[in-house]
Amino acid sequence: MQFKDAAFEILKQAGQPLHYKVIASRAIEAGLLETLGRTPEATMGAMLYTDTINPDSRFRRGDERGTFVIKGAADGTIPQQIENIQIQIHKDLRKQLLNMPPQKFEELIRLLLEQMGFEETETTPYSNDKGVDVRGVLRSNPLSVVKVAIQAKRWTGNVGAGVVRDLRGSLKVADSEQGLIITPSDFSSSAKEESQASGKTPIRLINGSQLVDLLIQYNVGVKKEEYVVPSIDGEYWAEVLGVTLLETEPPVKSSKKEKTPDQPRIAFPISIQASYKDHTYFAQLLTPKGIVQWNGQEFDTPSGAAKAVAVDWKSVNGWDFWHYQDPETGRFERIGKLRKSKE
Repeated sequence: MQFKDAAFEILKQAGQPLHYKVIASRAIEAGLLETLGRTPEATMGAMLYTDTINPDSRFRRGDERGTFVIKGAADGTIPQQIENIQIQIHKDLRKQLLNMPPQKFEELIRLLLEQMGFEETETTPYSNDKGVDVRGVLRSNPLSVVKVAIQAKRWTGNVGAGVVRDLRGSLKVADSEQGLIITPSDFSSSAKEESQASGKTPIRLINGSQLVDLLIQYNVGVKKEEYVVPSIDGEYWAEVLGVTLLETEPPVKSSKKEKTPDQPRIAFPISIQASYKDHTYFAQLLTPKGIVQWNGQEFDTPSGAAKAVAVDWKSVNGWDFWHYQDPETGRFERIGKLRKSKE
């Protein structure tokens, strides 16, 4: 399993932010990660840091330095708030469906059919409908015509097998009419079995959860609102303006007061490395200004060198992509730390 896939499994099991070193060690212990590299923890960190730059990343950085979490997995995040809203909308719609008059429910189903592209939709007389409440015709192409007969059961309890049999008996067999039962509640196990009984015309069943999804998908009684959420473009500040953003992540809390060591003096050029697609790439950082030599070529910025490695990425921040080994701690740090200390 690749590093990012292993990280996803570990974070999903944990259900909380974890430091990349913990993620790597747990992945190895669980047999999810096999690597011949001598620094799997550093590789995991580099992988996750660079991956979170991508808009489609499955991860985000945690509140404490070096930690990561699956997007939407922590309370208070924008993705989680969106998910909570979606869950609440489903509950509210389901409640609305269960409490509306049966005749209005049939009308709602007819309107849904029209939004889905059905033609000749009609609701049958409310009484003596012989098991059919709504009919419609779908012409997906000139050669394909689908006729449906729908029984709309606005019940709070489960719909039983008798309703399935009644609808099947009301279908216009000569017109190849297909049967569909829609309810805001659910179906009994016997109804589900009867709908797919061998040797009988199959009847499609749509329960409350599926109905809510259709209403949202086709904007029936639902409106979708979009909000623009701004975020700081760190690469623009770094590459276009040459300004390092202030650190916004809070420092790791410690019960002991430790004296912050002086920044070690680094003699350039220094060896740097980056992990990409389970492969480690080595380069030279020639100056604190960010000139990088990789694969026999010099790049004016770390991002230029990073983009040459990660060619399939739309953008990448080289100051986070490349790492160096701190001579005092032996840990691998992003080269942006050097840049900040020098400017």
